[in-house]
Order: sequence, then C-alpha cells, then structure tokens
Amino acid sequence: FSATLGFLFKIFEAALELCVPVVMASVIDKGIAYKDTNYILKCGLVLIGLAVFGYLFALVCQWYASLTSQSVGTQLRKDMYHQINKYDDANLDTLTAPSLVTRLINDVVQIQLAVAMTIRLTSRAPFLMIGSLFMAFMISGSLSMIFVVGAVILAVSMLSITIISMPYFSCIQKLLDKIALIARENLKGVRVIRAFSNQNHEVKRFNLETKNQKDEQVKVGKIQALLNPFTYLIVNFAIIIIIYASGFQVNVGSLSQGEVIALINYMNSILQALIVFANVLSIYNKATASYQRVFEVLETTPQVENQGSYSTLIPDEKMIEHMKQWMGMKMLVD
Repeated sequence: FSATLGFLFKIFEAALELCVPVVMASVIDKGIAYKDTNYILKCGLVLIGLAVFGYLFALVCQWYASLTSQSVGTQLRKDMYHQINKYDDANLDTLTAPSLVTRLINDVVQIQLAVAMTIRLTSRAPFLMIGSLFMAFMISGSLSMIFVVGAVILAVSMLSITIISMPYFSCIQKLLDKIALIARENLKGVRVIRAFSNQNHEVKRFNLETKNQKDEQVKVGKIQALLNPFTYLIVNFAIIIIIYASGFQVNVGSLSQGEVIALINYMNSILQALIVFANVLSIYNKATASYQRVFEVLETTPQVENQGSYSTLIPDEKMIEHMKQWMGMKMLVD
C-alpha cells in the first residue's frame, strides 16, 4: 500500500512538471509578445503553485519510499536470519560465515536502495519521457519524430552498457566476501599470527584483495561513466536539429516562438529522465547481483532436518516406587 501511494504521488509531481513548459510557452506567446504584464504575473503565480505542490508531492513520495524500502530490508533480514539458523555444518562450510554476514548487511542494503529508487525515480522517469513525447506530438507532429529517434538511440546505448557492466557487479560482491573472510580470520587468529610473526603476510593478503576489488570497481566505473556523455551528446544534438527545423516553421507561421521553447524544454525533460534512468540502472545491476546472493541463502536447505518428533518417556509403577525410595533417602540424609 505504501509503495502504491509513493508511485501515485511521484506521478502527480511529474504531471505538474509537464505543465511548466506549456505555461512558459503561453507567457512568451501571449504575455511577452503583447507586453501584458498582468498575464505574465498570473502565469508566474501558476508556476509558483506548480513548484510548491510538486515539492509537497515529492515529500510524501520520499516518505513512503523510505518506509517501503526499510520494510523490505527488515523482512529480508528476518527471513535470512531464520533460514541461517536452520543450516547444518555442510551449509555453513559451503556459504561460509563471512559471506553470510556480507549478504545480511551489504546485499540487503543494495536491494533496499533499489526499492527506494524504484519508487522515487524509476516511476517518474518513464512518465516524464512518455508525457514529454505526447506533449511534443500535440505541439508539432513532424518535429516530435526527432524525439522518438533520439529516445530509441539512447535506449539502445543504455541497454548495451548495462549488459556489458552486469557481470562485474557479481564479481565485486564475491571479492567483498573474500575481504570479509580475511578480516574474520585475522580477528579470530590474532594470537597465532603474532606467535608466528606473520603480520606482514596477512597485511599483504588483505591489501591484495582490496586492490582486486578496487580494480573491478574502477573497470565498471569507467563503463558506467559512458552513460552520461552519450546521453548529453545525443539529446543536445537532437535539440540542435529541433532548433534548426523549427526555424523554418516559425518563419512560415505554423509554429510560434513559445512552442519552440516548449519543445526544447520537453527535450530537456527527456534528457533529465534518461540521466536519472541511467544512474538507476547501475543501482539495479548491483541489486540484481545482491538479489541472487540473497535468494541463494533463502533457497539453501539443510541436509539434516529436525522432523519435529520427540520421544516421551512415561514412568511405570516400578520407576515411581524407586523415585519415592530415592526421595525418602535424600530427606533422611538432609
């Protein structure tokens, strides 16, 4: 229920944001063109109202997004904790204690973040893209095809980068397990390490694993860093084409100056939505790798299970008699 409310309020905020370019176009075409100060002031008040209500809707969405993500994390940790308590020695040897600790903490946090960003950002980005395309079609059908082509090119580039970077996140989580294992071994065996003067060797082990994880983080960071430049390049190139093509329509009179500004604003809205979606994709990649690790914990079943049957010992008459004699002797001794 809280997730649904968060989605609804975020969509309301996005709908108000889509109204801003229309108001701005009206200000240019009717207010500034005819030097109507009263009309400009009225539109300014409308813009302020849109901003205030959008801010309030965003606050409510943030509240429900936090509530939902924390609830998901709490329930996941509770289920994992109960499942781990059922494990036998073979399960613990397979998954290892450091890996289980990492899954309970870091992996669940990644899933929580993905849930929160889904409600806060992912619900808003598609609505802004579709709404901007629809409003662009309402203004000019021919120029809106530029929006469609740019969106398709951006979607293909984002999908390609996502597919390439996804294997790296699983590798990073496994390397984090190794770091946790080394730290746990050093804490438990600190006396043995000191007894054999093996501190330098353990420091080198830890530095090697952290360096491996850092290298993987840098690799995936370089790949993910391509998203924003590609997005800016394609969208700004589309804006140039829109300005160039709309100039002819303005001269003919089929398009007003305010409508051109509105089209550029809608293109910028698509740009912002795609940048947000690109950033969320990296969070989803991490969450996907974490979900597989959490799912493995929940699906692992112990080979030795407690069937829930208990043998009940019913005392007979001889046993009762022996117990009475023993109690009587104990009383005499006391």
